[in-house]
Amino acid sequence: MRRLVVAAALLLTACDASPEAVEPTAVTVGRTSGADAAPVLEPGGLGGVRLDMTVAQLEATGEVGGDVTTPEFACPVHELKAVRGWVGVDGGVAVDIRVESGARTPEGLRIGDSRDRMREVYPDVEQTPHGFVRMADERTRYWFYFRDAGETLTGIGLTREGHGCLN
Repeated sequence: MRRLVVAAALLLTACDASPEAVEPTAVTVGRTSGADAAPVLEPGGLGGVRLDMTVAQLEATGEVGGDVTTPEFACPVHELKAVRGWVGVDGGVAVDIRVESGARTPEGLRIGDSRDRMREVYPDVEQTPHGFVRMADERTRYWFYFRDAGETLTGIGLTREGHGCLN
């Protein structure tokens, strides 16, 4: 009987006739799902792989693999381990990074996003014969690639001004 009285008292307490008003909480959902989990291709580089590093410094990060240079490249290229992509070396230092999966820009643009999304994130982007480009900082350009002139972003590059490893 004692348990029944305690249960009834708790039930009556929980059924307050004048509940406090609760304001609804606004939730903003980003258009790029999972963007925070992806490595960030920022103006200086990707993870420990930074522009202006020597080959020895790049190798010491443990984030680059072997040389994957093919005839399409104008300088030596090493594969990235964290994402599908590569880092190009010219004049003894890293001058070019390109990713084709698994990374995003600091503003949340990532592989698989649309041209419209790119223009929304970067309204100052300019189209060139080789892709879309915008300045990331005073010495570095972001490149955005859409394979076969499609609508889906297939590559993001980071290149020091005046350099580039793709022929």
